[in-house]
Amino acid sequence: MKLAFAISAILGLALVTVLIGYFGFRSVGEAFIGVKWGLLVLAAYQGLPILCSALAWQAVVKPVWDAPTALFLWARWVREAVNTLMPVGQVGGDIVGARLLAVNGASTAVAGAGVVVDKTVEVLTQFLFSMIGVALVLIVSTDRSLAWAVAIGLLIFAPILIGFVIAQRMGMFRLIEQLLLRLEAKSAWLKLGDVSGLHDMILHLYRNRRGLLVGTFYHLVTWLLGVGELWLAIHFMGYEVTLVAATIIESLAQAVRSAGFFIPASLGVQEGGYLVFGMLFGLSPEVALALSLVRRVRQLLVGVPALFAWQYYEGRRIILARQNSTPSDR
Repeated sequence: MKLAFAISAILGLALVTVLIGYFGFRSVGEAFIGVKWGLLVLAAYQGLPILCSALAWQAVVKPVWDAPTALFLWARWVREAVNTLMPVGQVGGDIVGARLLAVNGASTAVAGAGVVVDKTVEVLTQFLFSMIGVALVLIVSTDRSLAWAVAIGLLIFAPILIGFVIAQRMGMFRLIEQLLLRLEAKSAWLKLGDVSGLHDMILHLYRNRRGLLVGTFYHLVTWLLGVGELWLAIHFMGYEVTLVAATIIESLAQAVRSAGFFIPASLGVQEGGYLVFGMLFGLSPEVALALSLVRRVRQLLVGVPALFAWQYYEGRRIILARQNSTPSDR
């Protein structure tokens, strides 16, 4: 698995280099530099989607565990950073997020089920967001072949999403409970407590319609805030696009990026998405690639501090646990 991640990362990085080199390192670099201090604005702006995602997560979990928003905000910040910056297939952050809830008072079943249901709602709302982009292309663009291709891909993916939800209800996570028990036995770090009841807790959270609706609303707002970030990034580079065009570019590019979840940081996949859909609405290849680089630098500005904060938090917990242990415990 590690070898596969390494190979995919190298290939993705090579693709990014080839794309930038083909359209000109200097041209892409000049477009990127044009954003200047706007990078700091974009990094600060990212606090809004992180907050909305945290509120969605909290809404899903609230019927069984009423924790403060600040905890979900902290856990979501770390969760996002791990998924974005580490070679974990965009799911390792969800495991870390569940752990942060568990070590702060949630039962393992609540922490695990909350992440599973929240992730499902997040993916379903992204699917809806992408369909909005496809619909807008069909309305405003004369070149519909690309939109139809994306739409067909989304429709093929739809049964997989539906099947995943059905599988959750049919007992898939009873098997995962057993897997977690085995992993827990092999890893001291993963000891979160009793994972039994995970499946039943997932079903319980799905029966909470109000929580699901609130979570859906906040996740949709999160995706729409991504449109605002894209529009701002293009504006800071000295170019302009309409909000409709920004919505189409963001929704379809994010769909492509998610399809490359098995590649660390979606290297090359994200760049290809912005290149194709950006050019569709008048962005030059250089600006489209610079836009992807701006996004990546923003991810570093927001994510790296989160990773350091998380490592400090985990290290401090280990040190305190050792200090509080007795000789007999050792």
